[in-house]
Amino acid sequence: MRIRKPKQNTNIDISSLIDVLFILLVFLMLAVRFTEPTSNISLDLPKSKTDSFGNQTYIYKIQMKSSAEIFLNGEKVDLSFLSDKIEKNKNQFDAVSLEVDQKIEFGNFVTITDLLKSKGFEKIDIKTKKD
Repeated sequence: MRIRKPKQNTNIDISSLIDVLFILLVFLMLAVRFTEPTSNISLDLPKSKTDSFGNQTYIYKIQMKSSAEIFLNGEKVDLSFLSDKIEKNKNQFDAVSLEVDQKIEFGNFVTITDLLKSKGFEKIDIKTKKD
């Protein structure tokens, strides 16, 4: 006759695992932001105390007003037609002056700087109103 060995209990106690998962869940819930993303961000730019920072000549002068008006070399331009009016940069030393009001819509600012980068402009001087 053979003697049988008693079976060992192979059940795993997961009560402590559930506690750890609950703590991780609470931490995740607290770490996630519960704010809604906004698409319009007002950008408060600092004011400059000097007139200019050198005698750089600019191929384009773009002005962005807080009333969402955009001017290209003094001429009012719609944002959708700005891409047609700006030619591709052929000279790496050409610079663009981007003059912005203090209370502009940040989305338009990003759109214009992205447009200038896509046209090959690497030198973009961003200016604000003089104090």
